[in-house]
This record gives sequence, structure tokens and C-alpha cells, in this order.
Amino acid sequence: MTRVTNPRERERKRRRILDAALKIFSTKGYSPTVLEEIAQEAGIAKGTLYLYFQDKEDLFYNTIMNVIDKLIGILKEKIDDTMNPMQILRDLAFIQLSFFSRNREFFALFQTLHNDLLLFSHKQLFSHLMKRRQELIDYEHEIVERGKRQGLIRKDIDTAEIVHCYEGMVMYFIREIGGCETNTRGLNLKKKTDALMKIFLQGVSADEDRSNTGHHTGKRPRG
Repeated sequence: MTRVTNPRERERKRRRILDAALKIFSTKGYSPTVLEEIAQEAGIAKGTLYLYFQDKEDLFYNTIMNVIDKLIGILKEKIDDTMNPMQILRDLAFIQLSFFSRNREFFALFQTLHNDLLLFSHKQLFSHLMKRRQELIDYEHEIVERGKRQGLIRKDIDTAEIVHCYEGMVMYFIREIGGCETNTRGLNLKKKTDALMKIFLQGVSADEDRSNTGHHTGKRPRG
């Protein structure tokens, strides 16, 4: 078994293993998957896997976190904190929809995590995923608070409730895209994001109804 010492070559092989693991785990699930299958998919000997990962659980953990960290990296790269808070919320939604439309294998694996209750048996993975999720929620909370200070978001609704509704809508659209059985290349993600933000910001009432409920002005409805 040859140990790779070149840092670039080692990283390239590690990524190849992670890509292979994502494909196999997302197709077969965690329990039925054996390391031989992942090694074969990556084009390496099974023993080589142990130069990079301790065991199947360690490989599974790194497979999930590798994709999550990619998404976080894209969000940090694309989001400009000096932008209008409404634009930031829109971009956050669009980037996530775009990411999951391109990474449907991860979506399948992510669904498996919840459906098979794997998070409860992988405590380190659960802890780190919850930490990443809370970081995103805290950031969205900060953006909504900024929007309130700028008079762009209603102040009579609790910020936590606004963020909860926003998160729920984004997740619904992600599930719709991830569960789509047809090719997602034809999806108009901009249109979907626009629809999400219109519902989130304006509700579903007709204009004449909204004018009577204070939605335009941020005032509480009378009565």
C-alpha cells in the first residue's frame, strides 16, 4: 500500500473518495454500504481508504460535512453584507436552491439522514450539523433585525417567527427541487426564488385585501 506524500495528490485522491462515497451512500443508504464498493467507485484499493478515513462512520461524517462546507463557502463568497437586507434574503434562498439542484445526490443522502434516524446514532455529525444550521439561523436573524431597523420589515412580528417561516419556505422549495424525478436543468430557479420571496414578503392576499390588513404599512389591523 503506497502512502501518498504529495499534498495536492493526496487532496485530489481524498476528494475522489468523498465523491465516490456520496454517490454510493446516497444510492444505497448508510447501513447497506460497504467500503469495498466505495473503494471500487473511487478506483482505489480498500486499504487506501484507511490512509484517509478511520472507518465507515468517519467517511460518512466527512462526506456530509464536505458538502455542507461547500455550501457555506459559496454563501460566504456570494453574499455581500453591505447589500439591502431583502436582497440578502433573496440571494440566500437562490444560492441554496441552486446548490441543491446541482447536488441532488446529497439531497437524497440528507433525506436518508432524517428518514432512517441516522443523526441520532451519529452524535458528532448531528452536533456539527446543528451547529452549522444555528449559524445560518443566527445570520438570518441578524439580517431580519437589520431590515427592521431600516424600516423594510415589519416590527410587530417576532424576528424568530419571521426567520422560522423563511427557513420553512426555503426548505420546502429545496425538497421540491431535490425530490423532482426529472432533470432539474430546465427549472427556472430565479422564477422559483421570486415566487418564494413574493409569498414571504407580500403574503398571498390580493392587493386590495392587503391594503386593509396593514401589510403595506407595517401597521396592525384594527378590530
